[in-house]
Amino acid sequence: MLPFQIVDGLLMKPGRLFYASMMSFWMVMLSMLALVFTYAPQGGVQLAGLALFASPGLIDPMLVAMTAIGFSASAQSVLLGLVGGFNLGAAGLVLFSMLFWVFGQEAEQRDARPLAEGAAACGAVAAAAVVMISFAGGAAGFLLLLQLLALGGLGLMVLAVGRPDPVEVSGHDEAAAGIDDVIADHVATHAAFSAQIASLSRREFQT
Repeated sequence: MLPFQIVDGLLMKPGRLFYASMMSFWMVMLSMLALVFTYAPQGGVQLAGLALFASPGLIDPMLVAMTAIGFSASAQSVLLGLVGGFNLGAAGLVLFSMLFWVFGQEAEQRDARPLAEGAAACGAVAAAAVVMISFAGGAAGFLLLLQLLALGGLGLMVLAVGRPDPVEVSGHDEAAAGIDDVIADHVATHAAFSAQIASLSRREFQT
């Protein structure tokens, strides 16, 4: 599909613009969560002269909880890496689901829901790990709330992707009605023509 056809399709179907913006938001949020879990314990990362995720405020409750539980430094790194990896995997699945649902045809749109469900499953695993560590360590911070919020957003996205586009459904109904009208007219014309042929044949037989 050419780029101008994609843009034209989006402009003709405003519902898809909503899905694209919604999925993009959750994709960015999940990516940010993955980066927080990955780089915040290391003191942040330098990018183009900017210090990103340098403040440990978000990740501190998780570190305190894991220390209280008794995890070693290496175990903490592995757990945080796994949670960040699940969040990053969820973000990638959201991206592909968005491409299939927003830019794809009917066949590709059917494949968008399994991808969205996979993203929700990855988000659920990450949220479960954060909940268990935070509650077991007795230190539930703002990062836990963000992780649960992301999981709720993924659940809503799965419900939205599974719902047919009303614009497309109405368009299909109108097209089906138009085809039925054409078939009915063709049948009526064919019947009238057959009746005329039968009448002429009867007259010739009588003469």
